[in-house]
Amino acid sequence: MPPPTAFFDYDGTLIEGDSILFWKRYYYARRPWRRVFQLADWVGLTLLAVRIIDSHTLKRVFLWPLAFEKPETLDALARDFVRNDLVYRFHDPVLARLWGHHRLGHQTVVISASGTFYLKHLAPYFPPGNLLLGTELVWRGGPLRFPGYDGGNLRGSNKIRRLRDLGFAGAGKGGFGYSDHHHDIPLLTFVEHGHAIRPTAKMQAAAKEAGWSLWEWPRARPKWKLKLEALLLLLFAWAPDFLAAPPTASSPDEAEVERQMAQVTKENASDPSST
Repeated sequence: MPPPTAFFDYDGTLIEGDSILFWKRYYYARRPWRRVFQLADWVGLTLLAVRIIDSHTLKRVFLWPLAFEKPETLDALARDFVRNDLVYRFHDPVLARLWGHHRLGHQTVVISASGTFYLKHLAPYFPPGNLLLGTELVWRGGPLRFPGYDGGNLRGSNKIRRLRDLGFAGAGKGGFGYSDHHHDIPLLTFVEHGHAIRPTAKMQAAAKEAGWSLWEWPRARPKWKLKLEALLLLLFAWAPDFLAAPPTASSPDEAEVERQMAQVTKENASDPSST
C-alpha cells in the first residue's frame, strides 16, 4: 500500500484570508500609477453583483494590470511579496500538519486557486518534494492585454480534474484533504479523511453531514476586523494597519509538528484501507 497523499488548500486554510487581496495592496503600493485599473475592478464587482460575469472573470480583471509588467519585473515583485508578506500569515496548526504529513513519509500537495506567479515563491517554506499547484495565468499581448487562464481557474471541481490529469486519480483512497471553503467540497469528497479548517457556513454543514473533522482555534484578532479588512482590500486595495492580523512564524513550531504527527498517525491507524 503506497503512503497516503495529503491535499491542502492555501487561502483561508494554510493562511488567514485571501492572498489575492493582499497581493493587490502590495502591488498598488509599489505601482500607484496603475491604480487607474481599480476603475475596472469596480465595474467588474458591479457586473458580478448583477451576474453578468462570474468570479473567474473577476479574478482576471483584478490581475489585468500585471499584463503590462515585464516578466522579470513581475517575478521580482511576486518574490518580494511572498518574502515580506505571505510567509508571515501561516496558520501554525495547519502548517504543522503539512510538515507532519511530510515527516511521516506522505506525499503533500498544496493546491490553490491563487496565481502561480507568486505561489511558486512559497516553495522554500513548504516541505521538500511538496507539489505546489495554482492557477496558471496567460499574459496576452495586444493593446488591451486582458489576461487568460491556462487550464482554467483552479477552483472547485477543476482541482479534481487537474489532480486526475497529473496521475492522482487513485490518491483519494486513504488520502487527507484540508480546506476552509465550500468550493472545496469536491476536494474533501475526493479523499477519505476530510478536514474543514475554520469553515464557511456551507462547508461546516457539509462537514457535519459527511463526518469530516472540524478545526477551530482562537483567532488572533476579532472576526469583524478580518471581515472589514477584507472588504476594504476588495474595494480599495488598502486597509488601516490596526485591522491587520499580527504576523506569524514562517516555519512551524516543532512541538506542534510532533502533535500533528501523532494525530495523523492515530487517524491513519483507524482507517481499514491503510492496513
